[in-house]
Amino acid sequence: MTKITVIVISVLLVFSVATYFFAREVMVTQPGICKYCHFIAPFYNKWERSTHRMVPCLKCHDYGPLNALSGQLRFIAGTYNPRPLTKVPDSKCLQAGCHQMRLIESKVIFTRWNIAFDHKPHFTQHRRGIGLHCRSCHSDIVQGEHMKVSINVCFLCHLNLQDTTEHKKRCTVCHSQLKVNVQYKGVSFRHVQPLEKGYLCISCHTSVKIGEGRVSKEKCFFCHIDRTERFDEWEFIHQQHVTKKQIACFFCHDFVEHGNIKLENVERVIRDRAPEKKGRDVKSPDNCMLDRGMPAARIS
Repeated sequence: MTKITVIVISVLLVFSVATYFFAREVMVTQPGICKYCHFIAPFYNKWERSTHRMVPCLKCHDYGPLNALSGQLRFIAGTYNPRPLTKVPDSKCLQAGCHQMRLIESKVIFTRWNIAFDHKPHFTQHRRGIGLHCRSCHSDIVQGEHMKVSINVCFLCHLNLQDTTEHKKRCTVCHSQLKVNVQYKGVSFRHVQPLEKGYLCISCHTSVKIGEGRVSKEKCFFCHIDRTERFDEWEFIHQQHVTKKQIACFFCHDFVEHGNIKLENVERVIRDRAPEKKGRDVKSPDNCMLDRGMPAARIS
């Protein structure tokens, strides 16, 4: 082996070791360096103002020196996507020092809406045949925050028009504590009064959502070229995109909003003294559509 060969090998070895330690130490401890290769300025800016701002990128994101090396090779070959989809394995969220107690202390209260939520069944069981993960609800950017819960994702599943039987369909799953007194056109009455008479929530709240949450085939072409042959196989689609790839729901689905969109029949319900439906469990109105004899499209 010649002297020049030894020098070249030594230089390459030193360079490789230096590159490795640079990737391990600098990339992990200085998230700002990620911006030089990836087009992530909006995400980075939201992260800087979020509660996760003290957590480096690679503490959560599944990315390392080998990914960086393969990215450089793909960049040279002209096949690099500067906007790749990111993954945050659930194991990263549940690691020690982070949210390791979330599945044990699984119940939380959304203080703004006073909704009791249990992480465990959503995380450990398939919901409508779909295996959810942390990012199914904790999206990347929601209302100007990084990794905040998007309540609209709740609406997409719980206000699904195709579902008329599951317990989650009941209004009282979320609205468990009704206001004692409410006013309508200047008239005050007890909110439970219609329920005591046998009426259902949908008797007055005839429209409580905007949007159907549908998916158009055209959205497939953002990622796939002429590949919609399995578009109707929703279990396969959700397995590939939600469970494996962690694609955000509203990347494909139309937006769904929930609220008190339309009120009807309130005066009649207040004046009526004769119960419409005797013997029903008025505290948990289930399957409002079937009880009122309405078509599926009216459920909300």
